[in-house]
Amino acid sequence: MKNLPTTSLPAGVKDTLPEEAEQIASACASVTEVFKSSGFERVSTPLIEYLDVLSPGLDQNLDNTAIKFIEYSTGKVMAIRPDVTPQIARLVSTRLKDKPLPIKLFYIENVMRMNRGSEDKTVCETIQAGTELITKEAGPETDAEIIITAIEALKKTGIKDFKVDLADIGFIRSIFARIEASTESKKDIEKFIALKDTNGLSRAIDKAGGVTEDDKELLLSITTLYGEVEVIEAAEKLKGTKNALGNLKKVVEILTEKGYGEAITIDLGEVRGFDYYTGIIFEGFAEGYGKALLGGGRYDGLLTKYGMEAKSTGFAIDVENVVELLQTRK
Repeated sequence: MKNLPTTSLPAGVKDTLPEEAEQIASACASVTEVFKSSGFERVSTPLIEYLDVLSPGLDQNLDNTAIKFIEYSTGKVMAIRPDVTPQIARLVSTRLKDKPLPIKLFYIENVMRMNRGSEDKTVCETIQAGTELITKEAGPETDAEIIITAIEALKKTGIKDFKVDLADIGFIRSIFARIEASTESKKDIEKFIALKDTNGLSRAIDKAGGVTEDDKELLLSITTLYGEVEVIEAAEKLKGTKNALGNLKKVVEILTEKGYGEAITIDLGEVRGFDYYTGIIFEGFAEGYGKALLGGGRYDGLLTKYGMEAKSTGFAIDVENVVELLQTRK
């Protein structure tokens, strides 16, 4: 009997059967409708790029997860995109560099990463539906616009009970700028802030040195500053926060005025993408579902890395997480 070829798939990738494929298509159509009605135009980017083109636009975590290989004809290192945003930055700074600002683009693409934190180093393939808003200047109005687009897109898919957690990485950056400690010590402090581990954070601050008592109190406090918008007022009463929360406060005011106050929460201890984002960051979560539905924020240094002086903000929806959630709510 003739041996049949193996039919197994690599860990982390899968076939999508008709019912789920239809649900994914429906979710993509829903968010596309919102993106287009908000003035975003669709673009598509290649699955692979030269690593030295992708790397400047990736945060360190994503750069480490990129799946790399050698281009036979040139010997150059190539990578399967782990994220679409740097590709948009390349595209805007080259082929769209003469297009008047603002530039509003959206995409629906597959991305692939290595789960290097796991023991088996599996591949992870996901579908992202995202937007990028490129402007001459940054401002709370632009931040609010992109958050509203994210909220409306999730609502259009049929998800109702979700919240978008807001933070401002610039707030914590302003504290870190005052700390006279090594980069390694600051990374330890950042780690315990992310874990909301007050005891571990206190030990890391004491070990680092170079932290005033006022800043230590502030750092320890931000691990508890999450919840409704009132936490901004609580934070402003602490020493060392003067003028650091102005942009976030204005964004929240705009969202509230436009009727989106009930959809947002605040987490001033969020440090996701500390070395990548420059201002507002946000993630979307639904009650009873542990995985993020979307994530995004402001990354004003991105276009500069590709030779264009402009500001940028955006987000990406994890389409498969959205579909999984909708399936559980049937």
